[in-house]
Amino acid sequence: MQRTMLHKPVVPQRGIKTRNTSSRAILSGFVPLLFLYGLYTVLRWTFIDRASTIGDHNALNVMRFERWLGIDWETWIQHHFLQRPETTWLVNHYYVYAFFPVLVASALLAGRRAPGAFQRWRTIFVASLGFALIGFALFPLTPPRLLDSGYGFIDSLMLTGPRYYGDESGSSLFNLYGSIPSMVNEYAAMPSMHVGWSAVAAALVIAAFPKRKAVWLLALAHVMMMQLAVVATGNHYLIDGIVGLIVVAVSWAIVTHGLPRVRVWLETSMHATGGFSVCGE
Repeated sequence: MQRTMLHKPVVPQRGIKTRNTSSRAILSGFVPLLFLYGLYTVLRWTFIDRASTIGDHNALNVMRFERWLGIDWETWIQHHFLQRPETTWLVNHYYVYAFFPVLVASALLAGRRAPGAFQRWRTIFVASLGFALIGFALFPLTPPRLLDSGYGFIDSLMLTGPRYYGDESGSSLFNLYGSIPSMVNEYAAMPSMHVGWSAVAAALVIAAFPKRKAVWLLALAHVMMMQLAVVATGNHYLIDGIVGLIVVAVSWAIVTHGLPRVRVWLETSMHATGGFSVCGE
């Protein structure tokens, strides 16, 4: 009696197809974010004329408000962290290199390991971007490093580098080192999305590794370190980072609770009326 040979499906081929599909899904979800971030950079630059005229006035109001709250700690933080070359190097490089690269890496990780969380936080990111643009338009703010030296603030990036916003002539990556007009609005300090989007990066990496306590601690440390870096480098007031976190929290509440309720209300209304129709049918 001959034995019938059973052929199993070729698993590697299916695995390769699944990985390719997953990669395309991540790419299709991620590319619009890069486009929106580029649009965000261009749009906030459009507010620069108004910012340069009232930015200093708003800065004085912010400092008075912080003094009233008892959290005007910027010069104290700068004094303690910029005394030593190694701590100056740390906060400068953390501000420059731990923002966008960490955000991108976290999004890619979540897109691979937790696609549902990636999609939700992608929507939250877009909502927070819109709120940030409103803040930059309505409340242009001169950062500490651009105020008169009499206020005691230090521009540590200009002092020791990396010169993220340019050298003495204004030449930087943002204007292709003098080849084109600069697209940076340095008065867009409120809210600090360096801090706000570091919280988004933290949420994404936690979603990718939800059961690892070390990841939770690392994610929290990232947000706290970015808050420290934006103040120590003279790029933001302490309250800018707090408002950045509030913007992300409000965006999360809208996306998580507000939008589903609106969707349910619309579906219920359409069901009760038999659908929306211009003719009332």
